[in-house]
Amino acid sequence: MPKRVVRTITLTEDDLTMLDDIERVLSKTGNRVKTDSKLIRAAINVASSALHGKPFDVNEVAERVVREDGRSLSKLIAKHKG
Repeated sequence: MPKRVVRTITLTEDDLTMLDDIERVLSKTGNRVKTDSKLIRAAINVASSALHGKPFDVNEVAERVVREDGRSLSKLIAKHKG
């Protein structure tokens, strides 16, 4: 799992609206990408791919973000143990 770093960021109302739009698109993949940190990480992945001219698959981005999220992973492991 990648090392997690905690930072405080400031967002505008427009930024939050865009995050809501991203959440709607990602929710269509069937992945639970609801927290702002997961949405921002997904947006960073897509933006980075687009800036470097690399193709990306929204489903793969959503799956990777959910899989790499420590809290989601902890819940999945707990479910499998229980």
